[in-house]
Amino acid sequence: MASHQQSGDRPFGTLFRFLVTYRLFVYLGGLIAIGIPLLLQRAYGMDLSPGARTAIVVASLGVMIVTYIAERRVGQGHIDDRTGESTESYSLRLRASVATAVVGLAVGIYAIMEINPFTGALFIIGAFLFAYMGYRKEGTDGV
Repeated sequence: MASHQQSGDRPFGTLFRFLVTYRLFVYLGGLIAIGIPLLLQRAYGMDLSPGARTAIVVASLGVMIVTYIAERRVGQGHIDDRTGESTESYSLRLRASVATAVVGLAVGIYAIMEINPFTGALFIIGAFLFAYMGYRKEGTDGV
Protein backbone atom coordinates (compact mmCIF):
# COMPACT_ATOMS: atom_id res chain seq x y z
CA MET A 1 0.00 0.00 0.00
CA ALA A 2 2.73 2.46 0.94
CA SER A 3 4.50 1.97 -2.38
CA HIS A 4 1.33 2.89 -4.27
CA GLN A 5 0.96 6.05 -2.21
CA GLN A 6 4.62 6.96 -2.72
CA SER A 7 4.47 6.39 -6.48
CA GLY A 8 1.46 8.69 -6.74
CA ASP A 9 3.34 11.48 -4.99
CA ARG A 10 6.09 11.65 -7.60
CA PRO A 11 5.59 12.53 -11.22
CA PHE A 12 5.98 9.42 -13.38
CA GLY A 13 6.19 7.26 -10.21
CA THR A 14 4.19 4.40 -11.68
CA LEU A 15 6.23 4.43 -14.89
CA PHE A 16 9.49 4.45 -12.91
CA ARG A 17 8.41 1.51 -10.76
CA PHE A 18 7.36 -0.42 -13.87
CA LEU A 19 10.72 0.23 -15.56
CA VAL A 20 12.66 -0.74 -12.45
CA THR A 21 10.65 -3.94 -12.06
CA TYR A 22 11.42 -5.00 -15.64
CA ARG A 23 14.84 -3.36 -15.97
CA LEU A 24 16.65 -6.48 -17.14
CA PHE A 25 14.14 -6.93 -19.95
CA VAL A 26 14.47 -3.26 -20.86
CA TYR A 27 18.27 -3.40 -21.04
CA LEU A 28 18.36 -6.71 -22.89
CA GLY A 29 15.59 -5.61 -25.26
CA GLY A 30 17.45 -2.38 -25.97
CA LEU A 31 20.63 -4.25 -26.82
CA ILE A 32 18.70 -6.62 -29.05
CA ALA A 33 16.94 -3.73 -30.80
CA ILE A 34 20.28 -2.04 -31.45
CA GLY A 35 21.83 -5.28 -32.70
CA ILE A 36 19.01 -6.39 -35.02
CA PRO A 37 19.91 -4.00 -37.88
CA LEU A 38 23.51 -5.23 -37.77
CA LEU A 39 22.34 -8.84 -37.73
CA LEU A 40 19.97 -8.26 -40.64
CA GLN A 41 22.77 -6.64 -42.61
CA ARG A 42 25.21 -9.46 -41.90
CA ALA A 43 22.90 -12.44 -42.24
CA TYR A 44 20.52 -11.38 -44.98
CA GLY A 45 22.15 -8.40 -46.66
CA MET A 46 19.22 -6.16 -45.74
CA ASP A 47 20.21 -2.57 -45.09
CA LEU A 48 18.16 -0.15 -43.07
CA SER A 49 18.50 3.50 -43.84
CA PRO A 50 20.88 5.42 -41.58
CA GLY A 51 17.93 7.44 -40.30
CA ALA A 52 16.06 4.30 -39.23
CA ARG A 53 19.15 2.88 -37.51
CA THR A 54 19.71 6.18 -35.71
CA ALA A 55 16.07 6.29 -34.60
CA ILE A 56 16.28 2.74 -33.22
CA VAL A 57 19.49 3.49 -31.33
CA VAL A 58 18.22 6.80 -29.94
CA ALA A 59 14.90 5.31 -28.83
CA SER A 60 16.57 2.28 -27.25
CA LEU A 61 19.16 4.34 -25.43
CA GLY A 62 16.50 6.83 -24.34
CA VAL A 63 14.42 4.10 -22.70
CA MET A 64 17.57 2.62 -21.12
CA ILE A 65 18.59 6.02 -19.72
CA VAL A 66 15.11 6.64 -18.29
CA THR A 67 15.23 3.17 -16.72
CA TYR A 68 18.60 3.95 -15.13
CA ILE A 69 17.27 7.26 -13.79
CA ALA A 70 14.26 5.39 -12.43
CA GLU A 71 16.59 2.94 -10.67
CA ARG A 72 18.38 5.83 -8.99
CA ARG A 73 15.14 7.59 -7.99
CA VAL A 74 12.99 4.63 -6.99
CA GLY A 75 15.81 2.49 -5.67
CA GLN A 76 16.62 4.75 -2.72
CA GLY A 77 15.57 1.99 -0.31
CA HIS A 78 19.21 0.94 0.10
CA ILE A 79 20.15 4.11 2.03
CA ASP A 80 20.01 4.02 5.81
CA ASP A 81 17.88 6.94 7.04
CA ARG A 82 19.85 7.26 10.27
CA THR A 83 23.40 7.28 8.91
CA GLY A 84 22.89 8.18 5.25
CA GLU A 85 25.20 5.30 4.28
CA SER A 86 24.42 2.70 1.67
CA THR A 87 23.30 -0.67 2.98
CA GLU A 88 24.33 -2.48 -0.20
CA SER A 89 26.55 -5.45 0.45
CA TYR A 90 28.45 -5.29 -2.85
CA SER A 91 31.96 -3.92 -2.72
CA LEU A 92 33.20 -1.19 -5.02
CA ARG A 93 35.58 -3.69 -6.62
CA LEU A 94 32.73 -6.05 -7.50
CA ARG A 95 30.55 -3.28 -8.89
CA ALA A 96 33.42 -1.86 -10.96
CA SER A 97 34.45 -5.25 -12.32
CA VAL A 98 30.89 -6.16 -13.29
CA ALA A 99 30.38 -2.77 -14.97
CA THR A 100 33.62 -3.24 -16.89
CA ALA A 101 32.56 -6.75 -17.85
CA VAL A 102 29.24 -5.48 -19.22
CA VAL A 103 31.02 -2.84 -21.30
CA GLY A 104 33.51 -5.45 -22.53
CA LEU A 105 30.68 -7.79 -23.48
CA ALA A 106 28.90 -5.06 -25.44
CA VAL A 107 32.12 -4.08 -27.23
CA GLY A 108 32.85 -7.75 -27.92
CA ILE A 109 29.46 -8.33 -29.52
CA TYR A 110 29.87 -5.20 -31.61
CA ALA A 111 33.40 -6.27 -32.63
CA ILE A 112 32.16 -9.73 -33.67
CA MET A 113 29.54 -8.16 -35.91
CA GLU A 114 31.55 -5.25 -37.32
CA ILE A 115 35.28 -6.06 -37.13
CA ASN A 116 36.01 -9.78 -36.90
CA PRO A 117 35.10 -12.73 -34.66
CA PHE A 118 38.57 -13.12 -33.17
CA THR A 119 38.73 -9.55 -31.87
CA GLY A 120 35.22 -9.82 -30.48
CA ALA A 121 36.06 -13.10 -28.78
CA LEU A 122 39.03 -11.43 -27.07
CA PHE A 123 36.76 -8.74 -25.65
CA ILE A 124 34.23 -11.32 -24.47
CA ILE A 125 36.93 -13.41 -22.79
CA GLY A 126 38.29 -10.27 -21.15
CA ALA A 127 34.79 -9.39 -19.93
CA PHE A 128 34.46 -12.85 -18.39
CA LEU A 129 37.83 -12.47 -16.68
CA PHE A 130 36.90 -9.07 -15.24
CA ALA A 131 33.65 -10.45 -13.83
CA TYR A 132 35.48 -13.50 -12.46
CA MET A 133 38.09 -11.26 -10.83
CA GLY A 134 35.39 -9.28 -9.02
CA TYR A 135 33.50 -12.32 -7.78
CA ARG A 136 36.67 -14.20 -6.81
CA LYS A 137 37.89 -11.32 -4.65
CA GLU A 138 34.43 -10.77 -3.12
CA GLY A 139 34.82 -13.69 -0.73
CA THR A 140 38.15 -12.40 0.60
CA ASP A 141 38.94 -9.07 2.18
CA GLY A 142 41.15 -7.88 -0.67
CA VAL A 143 40.31 -4.28 -1.48
